[in-house]
Amino acid sequence: MKTLKYILMMTLACGLTTSCMNKGWDESEKTPEEVGLGNKYIQETNVVTIANLKQTYLTQINTDYRNGTPYVQIDKDMQIKAVVTGNDISGNLYNKISVDDGTGAIIIAINEGGLRGKFPVGTELLINLRDLYVGGDKGKQATIGTPYFQNYRKTNGDTTQVSFVSRMNLHLWNQHYKITATGKTVQPVEYNTAWTAANNGTAYGAKLVTLKNVTFKGANGKLKYYEPNGTGSVYFNNLGVSIFLYNSQYANFANNILPTGPVNVTGILMRYNNSWELIIRSINDVEEIR
Repeated sequence: MKTLKYILMMTLACGLTTSCMNKGWDESEKTPEEVGLGNKYIQETNVVTIANLKQTYLTQINTDYRNGTPYVQIDKDMQIKAVVTGNDISGNLYNKISVDDGTGAIIIAINEGGLRGKFPVGTELLINLRDLYVGGDKGKQATIGTPYFQNYRKTNGDTTQVSFVSRMNLHLWNQHYKITATGKTVQPVEYNTAWTAANNGTAYGAKLVTLKNVTFKGANGKLKYYEPNGTGSVYFNNLGVSIFLYNSQYANFANNILPTGPVNVTGILMRYNNSWELIIRSINDVEEIR
């Protein structure tokens, strides 16, 4: 009797195990929408280039948020199709991705972490711009997102409310894009010292660029990418103050020592008013020249 009970119990257990295994094999793979990755219903229509988009809204992009409204809400059917060139893989490019369509690049600001998993470099996105906002962030960098409002104290002591383009919530973003391809390649362009943020910010802001054969100012074998005193801006010898390497204290390489010798540095070039910020995506973007 005990033997019979044992056989029945083992048969039941095996049946349950097989059922669970079959359930795993029988379930269909989840779609991007089911795991929160985009809107499958977006169809490719009314695609404009990023260069055209930025030219159309040039006035808003170049407006200082302290003196006016540096953005506009898109009220017509308009799309861009572009490839991801930067994400938060190291924690340095925070709550944003950079995308490039060959004619130009722009920042997409998203209030969400872990973007590296959803949008690896090389992911092609079709983005529906209707109802989103395009314009400038606090530093006049062309950005797509939603307005962020804050109080600003004027030089005379008065306080006023200002706004600029910042991070959209994830639910809104999920309604506005579709992944159309992966494994795409965007080659960096070589930085030209003739570029100025004031004159070339629209053309080259958010582009993937490389600075070749440069050295870090102050690098002495001890200086880190981010110093504990709160300094995350590292300048380059022979390039003046028009461009600097920006490093977040939350980057996973923040405590790494800056190379003392010549390097090639690749990163996302961002306009910050009249200066350039170069934001590396990971420590692998810094190539030491031997």
